[in-house]
Amino acid sequence: MSAETTELVHQRSNQEKLIAAIGLGLIVALGAYLRLYQLGEFSIGNTYYAAAVKSMLTSWENFFFVAFEPGGSVTVDKPPVGFWVQAVSAYFLGVNGFALALPNALAGIGSILLVYGLVKKQFNTAAGLIAALVLAIVPVTVSTERNNTIDGLLVFVLLLAVWAVWRAVETGKLRCLLLGAALVGLGFNIKMLQAYMILPALYALYFFGAKHGWWTRVWHLAAATVLLLVVSLSWAVIVDLTPTEDRPFIGSSQDNTVMELIVGHNGLSRLGLSNRNPGGDGGQPPRPNDGPASGTNPQNDGRPMPPPQNDGQFAQYPPPDGQMRPALPGSPPDNTQVGGSPPLVGQPGADGADGTRSIGRSETGSAGLLRLFSEPLVTEASWLLPLALLGIALTTFVLGWSWPLKKHHLALLLWTGWLLPEMIYFSFTTGLFHRYYLIMLGPPLAALVGMAFWSIVQLWKRDHWLAWSILAIFTLATIGFQFATLSSYESASWLPPFVIFTSLVGLGLAAPISTDRLHLTNLSLVLVAVMVAPFTWSVQAATTENPNVALPTANTADKTSTSFMTPNNDTMSKNERIVTKYLLANTDPDSYLLATHTARGAAPYILETGRPVLTFGGFTGSDQVIDAAGVAQMVSDGELRFVLFSSQISRSHRDIAIWVQKTCTPAQVPGLNLRPPRPGYPQNIGLPSPPQNEVLYDCAN
Repeated sequence: MSAETTELVHQRSNQEKLIAAIGLGLIVALGAYLRLYQLGEFSIGNTYYAAAVKSMLTSWENFFFVAFEPGGSVTVDKPPVGFWVQAVSAYFLGVNGFALALPNALAGIGSILLVYGLVKKQFNTAAGLIAALVLAIVPVTVSTERNNTIDGLLVFVLLLAVWAVWRAVETGKLRCLLLGAALVGLGFNIKMLQAYMILPALYALYFFGAKHGWWTRVWHLAAATVLLLVVSLSWAVIVDLTPTEDRPFIGSSQDNTVMELIVGHNGLSRLGLSNRNPGGDGGQPPRPNDGPASGTNPQNDGRPMPPPQNDGQFAQYPPPDGQMRPALPGSPPDNTQVGGSPPLVGQPGADGADGTRSIGRSETGSAGLLRLFSEPLVTEASWLLPLALLGIALTTFVLGWSWPLKKHHLALLLWTGWLLPEMIYFSFTTGLFHRYYLIMLGPPLAALVGMAFWSIVQLWKRDHWLAWSILAIFTLATIGFQFATLSSYESASWLPPFVIFTSLVGLGLAAPISTDRLHLTNLSLVLVAVMVAPFTWSVQAATTENPNVALPTANTADKTSTSFMTPNNDTMSKNERIVTKYLLANTDPDSYLLATHTARGAAPYILETGRPVLTFGGFTGSDQVIDAAGVAQMVSDGELRFVLFSSQISRSHRDIAIWVQKTCTPAQVPGLNLRPPRPGYPQNIGLPSPPQNEVLYDCAN
C-alpha cells in the first residue's frame, strides 16, 4: 500500500471516528434531555420510597436497615443498595423530587453509553449508535428513569455485569467472571430476584464462549455462583441474624425475615405461585388535593363492609396488586359504634392486601401470547419489538453456523438469551408485576435492533436486492404494527402519514445504492420512520406535568392510573395539613406523631414533619408490626398519643381496632373542610372504591 493510500485511509478513519463521536454525543444529549428535563419539578415521586429515604437520613441504623419511618419500626419491602444511593443524593441535595430521581436518571444515561460500547465491540460503530439511540427513546426507560423507583439503577448494574462477563470471555480471566457475578449480586441487593432474570444469558455466554476446556468452564461458573450467592445474601443474612428487638420489622414479610421476603413477596408472588395477597410493590394510591369526606361510620356487627357514603367523588387510582376481591367483614364485633367524630379526609384508604380493589389486568393486561403486543403494555416497550424479533432470525441466517462460536454468534446468544426469557415471563406470568418492570427489556431490545441493521448491511454485500427487500419487509412490518397501536390514539393521527412518507423516501433512496456498500446515512430516514412513534411517547413521558409517580408509565393518556400529585413536591392535601398542624401542637417532639394502618398513609406525614409515624401493617397493611399490647405500652410510656383509625384496621389488626375504640376518644380537629355526605355510591362500575372512613383518635387519657 502506497503512502498516499495509507494517508487517505487514515484520514477516512479519523473522519469516521469524529462522526461517530458527534453522533454518540447527540444521542447521549437526547437521552439526558429526556431523563433530566424538569426532573422532580412536579412531585417528590413515590412517597413510600421518598419517606424511607428521609427516614434513612435520621440515623445510621435506619440507613442500614432501610427503615421506612424515623422511629425504625418497619422496613420497606426492598433491599438497601438503591435507596442507599438515593440517600446519599438526598444528603447533599435535600429530600426532593430532583435529588431522589437523579441517581436513576444518571444510571439511565450511563446505560446508553454501556449499550453503545458493548454493541460497538460486538458488531461495529454504526450498530452501537443505533442501539444507543433505541435505548435512549424506549418510553418505559424514560418514564422509569425519571422516577425514584430503583429499576434504572438495576439495569445499569446488570449492564456492567454483562461488560465484565464479556471481558471474561474475551480475555479468559476468571476475575472478570467473578466481577460479573459480584455485580449481579449487587443488583440482587437493589431489586432481589429481578436481577437474576439476566443469569441465563450470562451463563450461556460464558459456557459457550470462554477460552477454556469444558470442565474448567463448569468450575469457573460454579465458583462464580458461590460468589453470586454470597454477595446476594450478605445483607439478608446480617439482618436476619440481628435480634428482632434490635432492628425494624421486615416489611411485607410473613415471619419478619428477609429470606421470607425474598421467597414470598418478592419471589413466589411474582410468579403467581403464592396464595397470599402481596399488596403491591411500592405503588401508592393517588392523593386528591382535597378529597371528599366519608359518610357514616361502620357498624361493628361483623357483616361485610357497606360502601361508604360520600359526595360522589372518589379517586381513580391503581391499588397495588391484581385481584378484585369481595368485601371482608368490617370492624370488631364488640357492638361499639364509632360516632360523632370528624372523618379525616384527603387520602384514600390503603387498598392492598386488606383492601377490596386492585389494578390487576388494568395495568398489565391479561396473560397470554399477545400481552406485550396489546394495550396497556404495547406503548411501554414494544414499538420496535417486531423488528428485534425479525432481526434475531435475520442475524442467525447471515451468520450461519460456526464452531467455536465467534463474537457475533456470542452477541446474538447474549442478547437473545436476555430478551426471550423475559418476554416469556412478562407475557404469561399471573404473578405481581408492574408496567415499569419492562425497563428490563430495554437493553436487549436496543442491541437486537442495532444488530438487525448490521445484518442488513452485511447481507447487502452479498445480494443488494435481497437485502433491500428484507429491509422493506422489516420496515413495513414494524410501521404496520405501530399503526395498529396508534389507531386508538386520536392525538397521534399525524404520525402515520409522516411515517409512511419518511419510510418510502428512505427505502427509495436506498434501492439504487451499489451492491457492495450501504452506509448508515442511507438508512437514516428508515431509522427515523420506525423510531418516531416511540420517540413521541418518550417526549410525552418526559414533559407531562402529571406523571404517575407511584407506578411509572409512558402512557400519559391513561388517566385511570395517574397519581394526582400536587405541584412543587406537595404531598399533602389541605385537610391533611390542618391535621398535621394539630398533631404538631399536641404531641411531644420526641414522640411518635401518630400511628396509622399502612406505610402509604403515613408517608405524607413523615415527609412533611420528619417525625416518626408508627404503621401497624407496613406497606400493605397486613404486616404484623405491632399488636394491641405494644400500642398500649407505647401510649402508657408517652411515646404515642394519636391513632388514625380506619375501618380497614379491623381486617388485619382486629385487636388494635378493638383497643382503640374502647380506650381512645375521637379527636376534634378544628378547621377541617368537611363536605356533607350523601348516600348512593354507584356499584359494579369497575372502578376502585372511595376512601374508607378515617377517624383521628386521641389516646392520651
